[in-house]
Amino acid sequence: MSNRGRLTVTPGGLWRLYQHVALPGWEMLGTVQRGDEIGALARSTKTGLLVMMRAGAASVIDQRKALAALQVSS
Repeated sequence: MSNRGRLTVTPGGLWRLYQHVALPGWEMLGTVQRGDEIGALARSTKTGLLVMMRAGAASVIDQRKALAALQVSS
């Protein structure tokens, strides 16, 4: 059984495996894993919102956990 609540962030990770190009208005930070899901970690340059991107689809992730995971990984 996977831990869906835990986020694992890899700053500078191979985000292009999950999101082939950086979309306008998004800063690509690396990769993020939530349970069995993995994707590109991106931050909106307008709002600062962190999301998991896969093939152009953005999924909102827990902001508090994502920020904590980024701090631990840095």
